[in-house]
Amino acid sequence: MRKAFLLPVLLLAACGTSQTTLRKAGYDTIQAYNATAPLALAYAQSASADPTIKAGIKTASADAIKVIDPLGADLQSGDVLTAVEISAAEAAVAALEAKISTTSTGATAQ
Repeated sequence: MRKAFLLPVLLLAACGTSQTTLRKAGYDTIQAYNATAPLALAYAQSASADPTIKAGIKTASADAIKVIDPLGADLQSGDVLTAVEISAAEAAVAALEAKISTTSTGATAQ
């Protein structure tokens, strides 16, 4: 009987650790986006901005917002996070960072 009680306790501890790790990754991803977004805005407002790169940055930024906003809401409300949600946000931020790195303004600012 003692073993039957111990298993759920261990599973709950594992879930808590997993959520802690996911929450940290979520906050880190939002922080990375918050560091990257001003670079995107600065390039978009630049008079010498290449229209093609500017359009790519705008698309990547919109894609990032689509996953960052719900992630932030889940973090604030304490909802359960998933690895898929975190991975999608990380990929979106990485895509935005990649678009910005193609600009001379972004490369200088980083």
